[in-house]
Amino acid sequence: MRISTGVSLSVMALAMLAVPALAADRHVLTADDVMSLTGVRDLTCTADGRSAAWVATTNDMNADKRRPRIWLADLQGGTPRAITAPEAGAGSPAFSPDGRYIAFTATRDKDEHDQIWRLDRQGGEAEKLTDVEGDITQFAWSPDGRQIVIAMSDPAPKPPKDDAKRPLPLVMDDILFKQDTQGFITGADHMHLWLFDVASRKLTRLTPSGPWDESEMAWSPDGRSVAFLADHHTDPAAANTQWLDVIGTQPGAKSRVVARFGAAPGQKLVWSADGRQIIHAVGVTAPEAAEYSQPQLAQTDLASGATHVLPSGAGLMIETPVALGKGRIGGILMDDRHTVAVAIDPAGGPLVRLGDPARSVAAQCGATDGGNAPRAVIASGDGDPSEVRVMAGATLTKLSTHNSAIAATVAWNPAEDFSATASDGNEVHALLIKPAGYQPGHRYPTVVWIHGGPQELDRHSLEPAGNAMMQQWLAAHGYAVIAVNYRGSTGRGTDYSATIAGDWGNKEVKDLDAAIDHVIKAGVADPDRLGVGGWSYGGILTDFMIVREPRFKAAMSGAGEGNIFALFGVDEYIGQYWHEIGLPWQNFDRWVKISEPLLHADRIRTPTLFMGGTSDDNVPLVGGQQMYEALRILGVPTQLVAYPGAFHGVTRPSFVRDRLDRMAAWYGKYLPAKVAQ
Repeated sequence: MRISTGVSLSVMALAMLAVPALAADRHVLTADDVMSLTGVRDLTCTADGRSAAWVATTNDMNADKRRPRIWLADLQGGTPRAITAPEAGAGSPAFSPDGRYIAFTATRDKDEHDQIWRLDRQGGEAEKLTDVEGDITQFAWSPDGRQIVIAMSDPAPKPPKDDAKRPLPLVMDDILFKQDTQGFITGADHMHLWLFDVASRKLTRLTPSGPWDESEMAWSPDGRSVAFLADHHTDPAAANTQWLDVIGTQPGAKSRVVARFGAAPGQKLVWSADGRQIIHAVGVTAPEAAEYSQPQLAQTDLASGATHVLPSGAGLMIETPVALGKGRIGGILMDDRHTVAVAIDPAGGPLVRLGDPARSVAAQCGATDGGNAPRAVIASGDGDPSEVRVMAGATLTKLSTHNSAIAATVAWNPAEDFSATASDGNEVHALLIKPAGYQPGHRYPTVVWIHGGPQELDRHSLEPAGNAMMQQWLAAHGYAVIAVNYRGSTGRGTDYSATIAGDWGNKEVKDLDAAIDHVIKAGVADPDRLGVGGWSYGGILTDFMIVREPRFKAAMSGAGEGNIFALFGVDEYIGQYWHEIGLPWQNFDRWVKISEPLLHADRIRTPTLFMGGTSDDNVPLVGGQQMYEALRILGVPTQLVAYPGAFHGVTRPSFVRDRLDRMAAWYGKYLPAKVAQ
């Protein structure tokens, strides 16, 4: 049973809800199940909205690799089919304007870098189009299909031919010089635009090099210009880092800065049909709260440079704008425990929510009649892992069945909405996932599993690599799981998210405590058997929770940190430090305050497992190392697990499985639970 979003679940009602006993034909979620699920991403559609392509990624446990394949399907019916081999690898599919070809990126043969390949839908093998020495991050077809604009780094310097194995020094000049998955950023690593002629295979530089990154290219309807974003985030002193530029495609053209605005996640550019405006996302917060910016749909006039937020979406976090035809714009709305496909008319009229409210939508494409025609979406829900579906009105029909067979054999645990009140009066919205085989009247060991970000939200979804899957994993091991959209989370407006700016580990802890106390009062959680854990900001908040409270019997802090001093100049957040909390020598006391977990580690009594990747430049492993060392010295049970070469997101199949097993073992040792059979 699901309680409607925004409705507080009474203590008595919460206690009476029960998860049905395991059905005879279903079993408790296993690690094999998790590793057998398929990730679905990179959804794209033909210009006429009739066909869709996407990338489906499986885990090859024998080779210890992830295997992405491109799939193709007709939205009007028919069976989806894979059009690339699992061993070949492929990503970022894009249909040519006439729909005949699918271009994609892949590293094959002896290539050192991703190249653009082209596959004729009428048959035949994929054909390699480019042979470049830079790193391609994005590309886009011209309206006539004759050219492709590419975002790519300059070719890296090569060692002398007489000693090809000797590495060259890395020379950094920018204040921001590290990025997760990329490592150190040199002048040659910035992304700039190139034009590729499909017929002649000629590559021509379109924009000059510089200490910024260019992306989100969008061709004008007449094919004579390209709009793009020049991201100046490498300059922490800049308040509006995203510069909307337009450049002609004729030889010698110079780019023109049209507007400058705050950075926003989920950014895309969409031209109006008459070529006079561009729809995009925009961040609207002050620089000191820029990290918590909730993207809103905006329209910029190319002649005047004037930018205004679309009235029907004002105050709402909407990502990834797409054209729906007839001037309407689609997007993904972050909406308090849900992500919803929406449609907006920039000329006026209300925002329209689309699809099944019981499903969370991650991507959409396809409609050409203004948004009413069937379209493709990636969606999931409670007990219903991610699939590509056809959305027609409020109806979602599965187009892909990557995860259907596994999903039908697992006894999933539904997520139930509830609300609680924090000690300072804040209304907290959260989810409760009861343990497998839950029976009313019994109390259970309970783990509060904290999402990262903090600009994220726990929602009714089931993405194979998402937070909800980790919640299901813990529930399968006998734990009640609490998922809290604490202050700082998305889905409830900019003010709710930005209220923690410069004040980490304070209001969030109050919200987490309130949710735990509520579930204890409801008779579900055992107050003497509590655990906590999370990854990224969830790991950071775990460190705050264990230093503040002795009531937790076990914890797992993944990619966290307890001493912000250790990350200055080591991670990728120099801009956030600069604007939000000030520099260490300017606001020393504030830096000390938010370094509480390490500086007061002698208060910690909770056995804690620390985890992270050795190549993580988002929240580097040094954060976990310091906390581990402190607890080891203090005699608190602890362990440090480092995954070699892993970035902030651990993706290597053997590491993913190891993390699942180690977490279950750690909680099982210090917070034992009875596993339902």
